[in-house]
Amino acid sequence: MAPDPRQARPQPAQLDLLAYEPGLRRYFRRRAPVAQVDDLVQEVFTRLLGLRDPAAVQDLERYIFVVAASVLARQHRRNAPWQAVDDIEGLGPPDEVTPERSLIGKQGVEAMLAVLDQLSPRTRHVFLLHRFEEMTYQRIARELGISVSAVEKHMMAALKALFLREGRDR
Repeated sequence: MAPDPRQARPQPAQLDLLAYEPGLRRYFRRRAPVAQVDDLVQEVFTRLLGLRDPAAVQDLERYIFVVAASVLARQHRRNAPWQAVDDIEGLGPPDEVTPERSLIGKQGVEAMLAVLDQLSPRTRHVFLLHRFEEMTYQRIARELGISVSAVEKHMMAALKALFLREGRDR
């Protein structure tokens, strides 16, 4: 009786690929549309099962994620952004400016200004310099004579206040 060629190939249990499935899914969910995750994981497993000598791979986990990055890069090349567009009108602004949207925007700005008015003068000044004057933390620290760490703390306080206000408005 001739030897079975299927026995010469490594079996999935020997590679223990399923142990890496949750990690691969997390990797792809952060980098690709959710609808493509299953296909991408399957493509990685297909490539790994096609290895001639899995024992030659010294660091299997690292190799799996190198293959995953390769699969993802190939997927992005396949879905190139320069493909033909059927609806040229859909490329314009998503919505027209309506009185309602204008009012909502104005209310949002007023709410942000109200939060900024409640901050300490130094925190407000640091926030405005960074966000509206586009100054780096290092430059703000030099100009105000404070440490970069103090600038970071002022920014965190301002962002926390704005975030908490946003949470209350929803």
